[in-house]
Amino acid sequence: MWSTRLLVLGLVRWLGPVHGYLVRRELDTWRMPGKPEIGAGSIYHALKRLTADGRIEVVATESVDARPARTTYQITAQGEAEFQRTLREKLWEVEGGEDPFATAWSFALVLTPAENIALLRQRAEVLFSRVEQVTVLLAATTPEFTPGEEGAFVPAHARAMMKRQIDLWITDAEWCEATAARIESGDLVLGPDLDAEHAAYWREAIKGDRFLDNAKERQAMIDDVASSHEDLNGRLGDHPKKSTTLLMETLQSVGGICQFVRALGDGDPPTSDTRPLHCGTCARF
Repeated sequence: MWSTRLLVLGLVRWLGPVHGYLVRRELDTWRMPGKPEIGAGSIYHALKRLTADGRIEVVATESVDARPARTTYQITAQGEAEFQRTLREKLWEVEGGEDPFATAWSFALVLTPAENIALLRQRAEVLFSRVEQVTVLLAATTPEFTPGEEGAFVPAHARAMMKRQIDLWITDAEWCEATAARIESGDLVLGPDLDAEHAAYWREAIKGDRFLDNAKERQAMIDDVASSHEDLNGRLGDHPKKSTTLLMETLQSVGGICQFVRALGDGDPPTSDTRPLHCGTCARF
């Protein structure tokens, strides 16, 4: 994984000559609540791979007392070039990482309203717990390095990233609580799960030429915005009606559900409901 490779390469660059044990020891302190740790195997594999690729080199291998031999590494010119290139690439890129919750929430209709409310509030509780953990950590540490109090030192830029993570967790947790409240009040209606009749109606809708044309139009709009970096509302501002329609449809598509069928009483014809399942912005249209 590129992230482990960059972390190991960067620490060898900063601390070298350094042996793998110290790299591992340092990375153990970088883990945030809810994030998987980088295992020792991954760290030592990265060291071996970087050595084989000529990005770092062995300085010495020595054994102290009865301890296992430790290999000391330092970065090479090739390693410095890769580090500088990868660092800038990853800082400039804005990637849409996959969120397991967002993927699963696309099928929220399968669950009962009570289960959706419970899982949303449980998620909010876990997220607020992580906020508390990192907040306590920030309060117990300092950006100033003081000899004899090394354990309390967290660099200012690392503290800023911790604050960023806190803000992201708070936003997510507040969304969960607000969405649970909307379901509970009836403002956001989820379910019931689609039956065979409504699934067949949905399939027919997807086959239609209008559905395909709309999908192409949405994708073209997204591509245009991505390439030109223009503001979406500003670009469509001269066409209010078209702006509202396309924005709603685009956000529904991005949310993972282009259209769903609302279950009606016996004898009622199936109808499509274009309200998105989980987008508060779209629900106001």
